[in-house]
Amino acid sequence: MTISWLTLIALSLSYLKAGAADAAGYQTLGTILLAGHEMMTTILIIVFSLGALMLYTVFYRSRLIPRWLSIWGVVAILMHLSTAFLIMFHLATTESAIVSAVNLPIFLQEMVMAVWLIVKGFNPSAIASLSVKEDMN
Repeated sequence: MTISWLTLIALSLSYLKAGAADAAGYQTLGTILLAGHEMMTTILIIVFSLGALMLYTVFYRSRLIPRWLSIWGVVAILMHLSTAFLIMFHLATTESAIVSAVNLPIFLQEMVMAVWLIVKGFNPSAIASLSVKEDMN
């Protein structure tokens, strides 16, 4: 994504030097780069969401953090995943208010979970029960 931004900067500088004669070609290249950026954003959202969904599922099953926090994470990350489809089907842009509103729950959940882990840490009884299961195997 960063490469596409830097390429857009280089393209705009080349456009300024070239003048109006080659404007159509530069506009086409700019449109392609912006579409590629949008596609990479969508892929990034999907990959992050699937990874986070696996993480919150493991947290739910292992009880390392409170279940309400894991459930909140699953629901919020599914909402975040829906933004990928909104962007993919051009129903919203990455900067739109609806995408920001839908992403707010995962933002809040990540902050609450971070504070929870810093203050309380993982559930010690869940860690003990996991180590007992591991010893039995």
